[in-house]
Amino acid sequence: MFIVGLGLFFFLNEDYKEFPAQAATFIRDLGWKGMFLYGTLYFLLGIFSLPASLITISAGYLFGFFPGILIANIGSTLGAALMFLVGRFLFRGFVERQEEKFGFLKTFDALVEKRGLKIVILTRLAIFMPYGLLNYGFSASKIKLGVFVVGSILGMLPGSILYVIIGTSLENISDMASIQINPSTIAQSHNQNLQVWYVLIMGIGLISMLILVYYLGKISTLALKSMGKNQDEIKSDGN
Repeated sequence: MFIVGLGLFFFLNEDYKEFPAQAATFIRDLGWKGMFLYGTLYFLLGIFSLPASLITISAGYLFGFFPGILIANIGSTLGAALMFLVGRFLFRGFVERQEEKFGFLKTFDALVEKRGLKIVILTRLAIFMPYGLLNYGFSASKIKLGVFVVGSILGMLPGSILYVIIGTSLENISDMASIQINPSTIAQSHNQNLQVWYVLIMGIGLISMLILVYYLGKISTLALKSMGKNQDEIKSDGN
């Protein structure tokens, strides 16, 4: 009902340029219901893999640092979890059939499952990793839902912190109507605290990407060695 009401609010209002600020005021005045609405918006954005940066920023402005992070992480994680479950239903059977044909894929999948939490955290932290594609990609693997959820919460936390800090740094609600979110504007911000967080999170993202590449390469090597060992055992048994 909140989403329908918000949609009607937008539709009946003629001043489209003021939508962001007016919508934020409308939601803020709802109190705890506004927090629930924001969590629902995150959930829907997560399902459809839509960007949530502006929503996260406004959550920081409206609800403050800790509530904003809590709303952002819970909502986006629930959306990711639903995508994971849908993907598990759609894709897992196909992957299992392929694993019966290709031994490497089966061994690789088992190793990924064993190190699932680390891999999920790294992929969430790594820069340039698409949110929706990761949800479906992990759903096709043997990684358990609980591991995926915990890893997603931890991995998405730094990004949520950055955007919530942007929101808490806004001086008034009308700033959200014209704010532009991109690396250059954040890096050039006069807010030193924001700059520090930006550099820190971008650094974490880059390092995580490098570690992830190394880690997946190591798993691939272990999978190949395991296959080679199994083939040698089969040959020795045959002799």
